[in-house]
Amino acid sequence: MSSSTAAPETPTRTFVVLVADKLDPDGVKILEAAGLQVRVQPGLSPEELVEAAKDVDGILVRSAAKVTEAVIDAAPRLRAVGRAGIGVDNIDLRAASRHGVLVMNTPLANATTTAELAIAHMMSLARHLPAADASMKAGRWDKSKLVGREITGKTLVVVGLGKIGRIVAERGLGLKMEVLAYDPFLTGDSPVPGVALVDLDEALARADFLSLHVPKSPETAGLLDAEALAKMKPSACIINCARGGIVVEKDLVAALEGGALAGAALDVFETEPLPEDSPLRGVPNLELTPHLGASSSEAQKRVSTEIAKQMVDYLLRDEARCAVNAPSVSAEDLATLRPYMALARRSGLMLAQVAEDPIVRVEVSYRGDLAKRDTNAVKLAVLSGILSPALETPVNAVNAEMVATERGLKLLEENSKEPTDFTSLLELRVVTKRGTEHSLAGTVYRGRPRLVRFEGFGVDFVPEGHLLLTRHHDQPGVLGTVATWLGTKGVNIGGLQMASAPEGQAALALYGINRPLEPDELRELSSLPPIIGSRTITL
Repeated sequence: MSSSTAAPETPTRTFVVLVADKLDPDGVKILEAAGLQVRVQPGLSPEELVEAAKDVDGILVRSAAKVTEAVIDAAPRLRAVGRAGIGVDNIDLRAASRHGVLVMNTPLANATTTAELAIAHMMSLARHLPAADASMKAGRWDKSKLVGREITGKTLVVVGLGKIGRIVAERGLGLKMEVLAYDPFLTGDSPVPGVALVDLDEALARADFLSLHVPKSPETAGLLDAEALAKMKPSACIINCARGGIVVEKDLVAALEGGALAGAALDVFETEPLPEDSPLRGVPNLELTPHLGASSSEAQKRVSTEIAKQMVDYLLRDEARCAVNAPSVSAEDLATLRPYMALARRSGLMLAQVAEDPIVRVEVSYRGDLAKRDTNAVKLAVLSGILSPALETPVNAVNAEMVATERGLKLLEENSKEPTDFTSLLELRVVTKRGTEHSLAGTVYRGRPRLVRFEGFGVDFVPEGHLLLTRHHDQPGVLGTVATWLGTKGVNIGGLQMASAPEGQAALALYGINRPLEPDELRELSSLPPIIGSRTITL
C-alpha cells in the first residue's frame, strides 16, 4: 500500500542517506544505483550520530543505532528513517511525527526465516536430535533410548495466523499434518485453506505440536500458564519462536519435569540474553536457541535490500511503504484534528481492551463541528486504536484500513451536523464476535481529549495513562475499599470517576493509576465483596 505524507521534493540536489548500522552490501548498492549519496557509518556514539545526521535526508538503522529526539532535532533535512527489521523501539516515533519524518520498517522480511525455525524445532523435538547428537559426541550409541515419532498425521496447532503463523500452517499441511489454528484476534473464516479455526481449549487438547506466533500483549502474556499446560496431552510438544513471556517459564519447567509434556523448544525468553543460572538450562527435554528467528543470511540480506528500496521510493518518488507514522492530512488540518485523532485512538484502545473477544463491527459517529471536517484521519485513528492491541506490527494511518479489511472488521460511519450538548462529539460503538456491545463518547476540551460517556454512563474523565475499570455493587464504602486496597499495593490514584447505576444494576468506576495491575492483583481485587469485576486499561 502506498501513501503520501508530503509533496514530492524536486531532486535539485543529491539526497544523502546515512547508514548508521551494519547493512548488507546489496542494500548499499541499491541506494547508490539510485543516485543517492551514501555514508556508511555504523557504530557511532550517540553524540557522533547527532553530528552525522545534521545534513542527511534519510537514516537507515537496524537495532543498535538509536534515532533519538536529539538526532531528529539536529537534522532539519531529515525526511525518512528506515528500520531494517520490525521493531522501531530504537526510533523516537513521537519526535519523528512531530518533525514530519516518515518512519518505515520491514515487517514481513523475516517471516519465512522465523517460520522455518519453528518447523526445524518441531522436527528436532520429534526425533530427539539434540540428545542424539550429545550422546554420540560423548561416545555412546543410545539408539534404543532415542526412539522418535513421525510428524505425518499428527496434529499441529498454530496459535496466531499472522504472516509467520500462516507460513507455518502451510508448511504443516505440506508435511501431511492435520493443522488447526487458534487466533484470539481473528474474525471470520480461516485465511489458510485446509486449516480449521478452533477455540483455545480445543487447540490445547488436540495438539501434538503447538507453535506460538502471536505478539506479546496483555491478552497473550502468560497465555500458556500452568492451567493451560494441564489441558495438553502428556505427549505434546510446545514451540515458541514468537515472544518471551507468552509461555510462563516456571510452569513450563514444572510440566516438563513432571512428565505433563513431552518436550518444548524456546527461541525467545522472558529475560534476554538468558541468564547463565536460568533453570531452563537444566531441563533435558527442552531445546533452547538464542533468539535465532530472524538469523539467516537470506533474512539479513532481505531486510537490507527491502528497506533500501523503500528509502529510494520515498526520497525520489514520495511513495511510502510499510510506514509506521505516515500522516494522512495536511499540516494545516492536522493542527485542528490532532486532539480528535488522539481522542479517537485512545477511545479505540479503551474499547479493544474492554472487549473480551474479537471486535467484528465498529460504528463511528461524528457530531457537531467535527462532522463538518474531513474525518478520515479520525477514522483511521479509531481503527489503529482498536487493532493495535491485537498486532505486533504497528497499526497506523497507512495500514489501518488494510488490516481491518484483512481481519474482517466491519466499519460504519455517520456524520451529523446537528447541534449537540458539545461543540463536537465523537461516538464509538463496537460489537464483538459473541454479540457483546461496548460504547463511549468523547470530546475535546481546551485541547485535551475527554470522555463524556462510557458504557452508557455519563462521565467526565481524561483518557490517558493507566486506567483501572471496576464494576461494583452500588453501595456506600466502595471507594474506600478500593483506595485502601490499592494503597496496600503501592498504587497511586491520579484521577477518579464514579458513576451510579439504576437500582439493581452494577455501577462503574474509572481510576487513573500510576501502573497497570498484574493479573493476580486483578483477581484479588475482583474478589473483594463490593467488586463484581475489574480490568486494567493502558493508553
